[in-house]
Amino acid sequence: MHAPVTPHARTHPPVTRTRRREDRVLGELRRVLAGAAGVPLDLLGDGPVRDRVEAAARVDALARELVERMRGAGWDEGAAPSAVTSVLAASVPEAETVLLRAARARR
Repeated sequence: MHAPVTPHARTHPPVTRTRRREDRVLGELRRVLAGAAGVPLDLLGDGPVRDRVEAAARVDALARELVERMRGAGWDEGAAPSAVTSVLAASVPEAETVLLRAARARR
């Protein structure tokens, strides 16, 4: 005989619609930033990027910072350009487009 199966306690917060939406935005931003030649990764961190793992970690941190800026601005569409330039120290139209699309979806 087998012991009765008991439900496991949640070890992570439940996935909400907002969280899934932000995860999609993070994924899109990571893709855009990884391919953007104009993003100065060496200047946006503690020093030069030494390998792919470090580059991926830096891209992830920048994407998260962009989402945090937009969240702090209440996902206002007008905040997208300034969020991008303040976080990336450059205008990256593709990243602005991702943020604008996400802000519009929240209306």
